[in-house]
Amino acid sequence: MLSMVRIAAAVAAMILGGAVLGAGSGCAAPKHTYVANSDNRTYFKVPASWHEIDEKAFKPASTGASPNPESDSGWVVAYDASKVPSPAHLVARDTPDPIVYVSVQPSPTAAQGPASLDNLRDLVLPVTAAARSAAGSSTTFSDFKLVSDSVLTPESGLSGVHQVFQYRVGGGPLQTFDQTAYTNKDKSKVYLMLLRCSSECYRARQAELASVTTSFTVRESS
Repeated sequence: MLSMVRIAAAVAAMILGGAVLGAGSGCAAPKHTYVANSDNRTYFKVPASWHEIDEKAFKPASTGASPNPESDSGWVVAYDASKVPSPAHLVARDTPDPIVYVSVQPSPTAAQGPASLDNLRDLVLPVTAAARSAAGSSTTFSDFKLVSDSVLTPESGLSGVHQVFQYRVGGGPLQTFDQTAYTNKDKSKVYLMLLRCSSECYRARQAELASVTTSFTVRESS
């Protein structure tokens, strides 16, 4: 069973160290790629021009920190708007084109309880005041700003948070992170969507990116 820490490690460890497709009908090219995982009842869409990143990029590294969708019930998928898609864009100093990472993983017993929403907030990077204080000063991440934070209570007992926050990575241009994270009714799974690009990109492509983040849907059985 992978822990919540290991879910975050799939993304955060890379930062600190440096599907079913829907077909369009008729002659017109489809505007979106529809992505689904029926086992976890998780769905989202991205613009058809975005490219899927090879899932091998998210298989375990030598540290064993990355999630492995083949070793358990987890699922990991990512799409990149860059013409040359790369997992490096998820963790780069500057990401001028959007990239989105989606993960469904088991959560540990330790993550269950009243603090679970803050655990979700800090799933990838320190966002809460307590987590940022515990992380101490960092030359990698600076100029933190919380843009928005909303508690989510969709159907079937899911609970979660949606937050938009900013960091400067390695002294580079300001980056915007748009994160949605859920846990199910019995807190046995964590569902994560993390979208990021430069803050300039995020402002310029806001409508396009909102269509991605608002499409993230989990239909967990009650």
